Amino acid sequence: MSRFDVCALGGLLIDFAENGTSSQGNPIMEANPGGAPCNVLAMLNKLGYKTAFIGKIGDDIFGRQLKKAVEKVGVNTDV
Repeated sequence: MSRFDVCALGGLLIDFAENGTSSQGNPIMEANPGGAPCNVLAMLNKLGYKTAFIGKIGDDIFGRQLKKAVEKVGVNTDV
């Protein structure tokens, strides 16, 4: 019996989207987790499949945000 139904290897990234303007007139950017492989895994997880992501992220604020977001939707990152 396999441990996971689906594993994906690929990109996990931050999409920056404009979310208003600062008092100085500069755009305020919002960091949103993205990347097709993890989006697919998140949906498969919602459908009841056991999923895992294989990849590498940075040890910085964005890497920690990505890891937390992926784990929050139930995708395993311990593979």
